[in-house]
This record gives sequence, structure tokens and C-alpha cells, in this order.
Amino acid sequence: MSADSILTWSAAAWWGIAGAAALFYLDTPFRTFGQTFLVRRGRERLVMLSFELDLIALWAVATFFLHWRWPLAPPAAAVPLAIAGLGLTLAGAVLAVWSKLSLGRWFSATFGVKEGHELRTAGPYAFTRHPIYTGLLAMLIGGALVQNRAVTLLLAILMAAPLFFHTVYEESLFEQHFGPAYFEYQRRVPRLLPWPRPNR
Repeated sequence: MSADSILTWSAAAWWGIAGAAALFYLDTPFRTFGQTFLVRRGRERLVMLSFELDLIALWAVATFFLHWRWPLAPPAAAVPLAIAGLGLTLAGAVLAVWSKLSLGRWFSATFGVKEGHELRTAGPYAFTRHPIYTGLLAMLIGGALVQNRAVTLLLAILMAAPLFFHTVYEESLFEQHFGPAYFEYQRRVPRLLPWPRPNR
């Protein structure tokens, strides 16, 4: 199998993995709209969403119209980079899907606390407090490695900013709702990256 074939297959596999992960989020509207929230920050979520869509639009312009395709590594390293990227993408997709399934009915597309909301601290939530965002970032970085493109890596880095603010908004609500239980959770588990672990 030639290097070009491997790279073409890797790119197709990345889209396949990302698409398969996205299928698990198709029920998002049904887990958000029409449900009872004790507190909700819809406007803040819309601001973050608009920022995220702007970043994706800028990436699309740079990639497909301006053809900014600066490589991350020389062509000789493209194949091992792509294979590593696929591994990272698969790990990120599994983490994002696992996290969403672990949340169950408490998952939503907005910043809010639902009636009877339960704090999840086991499974993927024992590694980071926001494993869905961790998984998304891993998939974006994996895509940059598969494509061997600096612009896609830049998108992943910039996307970390709105995702971080997601955590800020969400945690302010969880701190008020769960109180000491959430503070203890923050003390034990890192925010987005599984390492380093917080000092206990």
C-alpha cells in the first residue's frame, strides 16, 4: 500500500469516525428543548456557539478557498503522523460518546441544571470534569495530524478557548447547585486534561 493510499484512507477514516460519533448526538434537541430546567443560561450558550461557528467558517475559508495547507511535518513523516492522528481521533470519539451516554438524561446542549439533576463523577467523569470537550479537542487535534495541516491544528487550539468558557459557565451553575460535593469533585479531578492530576 503506497503512502498516498494510506493518507487517503486515513482522511476518509477520520471523517467516518467523526461522523459516527456525531450520530450519537442526534437526539440533543430532545434532551434540551421542552425539558424542565431549574436554571439555564441560553444566551451565553448562543454566544459561545456563534464564536465556534465563526472559527469553523474561518478554517473552511483558509482551507478550501485560500488553500492554506502548510504541513505540520515533512512528507516523510506524514504516514506515521496520520496513523497517530487516527488513534487520537478514535480515542476522542470513544470518550465523547461514552461521556454522553454516561450523562444520560442529564445531557443537554445548553448551560443549565435540570430538575432532579444528578452529579456524575464516575466513568469518563473520573478522568476529567468535562470529558465530552476533551474528546472533541482530541478529535480536532487528531484531524490535524491526519491531514498534516497547521491550519487545522490552529483551529483545535483556538477552539479550546470557547470550550474552556463552556466549562466556566457550567461549573458556576454546578457549584451553586451541588455545593460542597462539586467543590470536592473539582479538588479531585482536572478540568479538561487528564494530567496533571490536582493536588489532593
